[in-house]
Amino acid sequence: MEKKEKQELSTAMKVCRVIGVVLVLAAIAYVIWPSDFDNKGLVGYVDDFMVFMAAFTFAHGSFQRPERRYIRRQLYMLSSLFALLALCWIILLAFMK
Repeated sequence: MEKKEKQELSTAMKVCRVIGVVLVLAAIAYVIWPSDFDNKGLVGYVDDFMVFMAAFTFAHGSFQRPERRYIRRQLYMLSSLFALLALCWIILLAFMK
């Protein structure tokens, strides 16, 4: 069996890893922040889930090995989808009475 060489981690990936960790910490802060739209019952917690999942999937994609470009791209797309859904949900909750 051949042993594959590990690819060097680029500067962009190092920056993405730092951004991913910061986003996860910011998402956790958003979830525990008391002045939120959570006063609408279970529906109010959906935005917290979407924000956290957007940050988590971005961070998870950032910590993939450099050889796994396809998986990283899928995780980034999933993160974008969660971020878009979170934004739509927050706008919906802001105008919901």
